[in-house]
Amino acid sequence: MTDRQLASVSPPAEKQVPAFPVSTDSAFAEHARSEWILLHLGFVVVGIITTLVGNVLPVFIRQWSLSDSQAGFLIAAQFTGSSLGTLLTSVLLPRFGFARVLCAGFLSFATGFVFLGLGPWYVAAAAVFIYGFGYGLVNPATNLRGTQLPSRNVASAVSFLNLSWTIGAVSCPFVVAQLLPRIGVRGIAIALTSISAVIAALHFSRHSSSPELTSERPTRPVSEWVQHLAQAPSVSLLLIFFLYVGTEVGIGNWVATQEKRLPGGALTVLLLAPSFFYGFLLFGRAVSPLLLRRISTVSISLSGLVSAGLGAVIIILARDPHWLYAGAAFAGMGCAPQYPIFVTWLAQTFGKNSTWLSALFFGAAGAGGAVLPWFMGIVGAQTGALRLGFVLPLAACVVMAFAAVRSHPRAHA
Repeated sequence: MTDRQLASVSPPAEKQVPAFPVSTDSAFAEHARSEWILLHLGFVVVGIITTLVGNVLPVFIRQWSLSDSQAGFLIAAQFTGSSLGTLLTSVLLPRFGFARVLCAGFLSFATGFVFLGLGPWYVAAAAVFIYGFGYGLVNPATNLRGTQLPSRNVASAVSFLNLSWTIGAVSCPFVVAQLLPRIGVRGIAIALTSISAVIAALHFSRHSSSPELTSERPTRPVSEWVQHLAQAPSVSLLLIFFLYVGTEVGIGNWVATQEKRLPGGALTVLLLAPSFFYGFLLFGRAVSPLLLRRISTVSISLSGLVSAGLGAVIIILARDPHWLYAGAAFAGMGCAPQYPIFVTWLAQTFGKNSTWLSALFFGAAGAGGAVLPWFMGIVGAQTGALRLGFVLPLAACVVMAFAAVRSHPRAHA
């Protein structure tokens, strides 16, 4: 899920040029190590926060007697807020700098968690929207800051930074299982409020010797947008970005609730299905670069979409947790290479113009993360069987396979 934010603020397939000048001052180098530690620590917490809704969704459904469509609205609220925060970073970062934007993002986390679990369910939806907004600020700001700090290899350093996010995502079910029986959702929310406030204070107090200068973003006329978008399979690419993020978010957030509804699941506190999904997503992204040296991007993408579709089928048919875990693993492995490949295709298709055209595609991605999971909940509510909601990501994988064949930039292969 962090690759999306990183790609939205930097050219994905070209040599990255820092948006802000990197200082060679010795004081900056002395503070770099502590700042790296702070960024990694923050991203572990962000990984837990991002996937928390999916892990506590069964509790919210029981607490407020929510329908699946109402529960799905909580996921939509989070990613709607995230999309808004992501769009604002392009304005806030040049004006206020990394430290203040990261501080604002973690303060949004703290504010959202103050109200999480209180009052009726729509108060929780507002709280999720607020900390989703914080996620939209923190994710791109952390990734971009990772490109500015000194490192031997920028790509490796940023990839390692995103590994911390995945560690948090994979560990979230275990954290919830340990804390939920002891302190409940409100206790977890208060703990995350305190942790987020401390990290916000650390970012606010951090003094970087590297000046964060403003950079002008030229306004593009509508005619220029139309001219460039008409020269490439833009509709297919937009559809891919919309459906892929919706598929990843939908499976990752709903699989815990589906596990809870399997025979014997109601008595289980530790829900492992999300960890299988995110764990194999992590493993797949680790091995994808090795495969890309020998296999074309379109072949890997199609193979991954088949795996993700197979995972959705297994989840739909699963009648015990072990099959559900297998489906989550297949889905996570299949989703792993997709987004980096799609971002590469975007860069190859539009070249240097992808830097500013990408706003449209990543906006579609954020919309997919809000819409498709919500529709999964609506299908579950209308049919009385949440597992049928996973037909939507299955159908999305089929559509993406056809769109991938059409969108693949053959001229650049």
